[in-house]
Amino acid sequence: MIHSLRLRLLLSFGLVIALILVLIAVASMFLLRDHEARQAEETIGHLVGPISRAYDDMVFVGWSRERIDPQLAAYAEFFDVRVLLVDGDGSVIFDSNDADSLLGESLAMPSAGSQQESTLPDGVSFTSSRISVAGHDLFVFAANNESTATVLRLLPETEPTLYIAVPAGDVTQAWAALMPRLLLGGGIAAAFAVVVSTLLAQRITRPIVQMTGAAQAMARGDYEQSIEVRGNDEVANLARAFNQMSAQVNRSNRSMRQLLADVSHELRTPLTSIQGFTQAFADGVIDDPEEAHKLAEVVHGESERMRELVDDLLYLSRLESGELEIEREPVDLDALIAATVRRLRFEAEAASVRVDLLLDGALVVGDERRLEQVCVNLVENAIRFAPADSAVTVHTRRDGDAVALEVHNGGPPIPPDELDHIFDRFYQVDRARSGSGHSGLGLAIVAELVHAHEGNVHVRSSAAEGTVFCVKLLPVTVPLTSEAPTQEQA
Repeated sequence: MIHSLRLRLLLSFGLVIALILVLIAVASMFLLRDHEARQAEETIGHLVGPISRAYDDMVFVGWSRERIDPQLAAYAEFFDVRVLLVDGDGSVIFDSNDADSLLGESLAMPSAGSQQESTLPDGVSFTSSRISVAGHDLFVFAANNESTATVLRLLPETEPTLYIAVPAGDVTQAWAALMPRLLLGGGIAAAFAVVVSTLLAQRITRPIVQMTGAAQAMARGDYEQSIEVRGNDEVANLARAFNQMSAQVNRSNRSMRQLLADVSHELRTPLTSIQGFTQAFADGVIDDPEEAHKLAEVVHGESERMRELVDDLLYLSRLESGELEIEREPVDLDALIAATVRRLRFEAEAASVRVDLLLDGALVVGDERRLEQVCVNLVENAIRFAPADSAVTVHTRRDGDAVALEVHNGGPPIPPDELDHIFDRFYQVDRARSGSGHSGLGLAIVAELVHAHEGNVHVRSSAAEGTVFCVKLLPVTVPLTSEAPTQEQA
């Protein structure tokens, strides 16, 4: 069994090349056979006229047979043909081939009407016939142009007729002389095709071999894999897809490791507190009931913080995996925001922050409970980072084919190099507030919920403008009967 793809490709190419060469050879034989046979006939046809005229001239000047026969034999040897003289009875009276002479044999020549007559472009005319005599298969040629002596009736009509005879195979198999050159050309073409097919096979299999090695390395835990991409064919597209997959797997692996590190970091502080306080209880260090009650409240608060963190992680995981079902119904975004601000009224008062509403939005398509969570997280985040005695502005408006929600505060701007990470898990610009009871998952949950609603969210921040979180959602064309407030201050 052949296990190598490269070898299978080479064998496939080889079979295709062999089949093409065979077809070309067969087609060439059929095309060249008649052509080469005709060429052989024309070559001999060009000889029969001059030799016949030379013979007529020798007879005309009165040469004897003793002088004519050697001369005809010399012509035959020089032109590598067989010269025959046939008398009026059809008997051979001269044969230039002494080794296998046909002297005395009777040539059964076809009738004049059944002989093939040919005229060449230069005006040479001759007749040819295929006969069998004494076990020989011959093509015989005779000049069709009468000599001057014959026209002037200076030669007797009984004068022997000159024929040039060649084995039939020399005519019908003339194309066989081309076989060595055809084989040489076919061999060169085959060698060239093998080289080209080898290069093609390597080009096809090289990325696959690289992908195999990279996949094996990824299976061993090395996710930093990338293969070279050349061209725009299917194999190149496969290589690009593999690189994209490798990059995604690598990012997912790093995200998973970062998540484990972040979760460990976030859980370390409450676990340390709980461990210390419970150890104090176990050692009997705390005797005062009131102090013990306070410590118990601290332990309860830390455990509650841990529970909320785990709940947020599970919720975020369900969002990212697509397991959380999102309802698709009209939602009055302005009314939802107004209710959210009323809900956060005490938190805003505690931070000495005023919340201004500029509501001029429209109905959106979504899940009211999930969109409420988006509003709560954004407004709560803006209140937490707003300076004391400042205002947080929540603004809704139509923005082309979308409904925009903007939450603005005048707090310190987010550094430009941190804007791309603001929606990452556990990411907090102000590291000093990491222990303030907030896990850093709120904005990550906002991003996932907005994307689940087929919307988008982004942030811009500068010293002049402050920080603005902007959410764009799909509007609803069918109006609801509920009315939203246009302006409100909390």
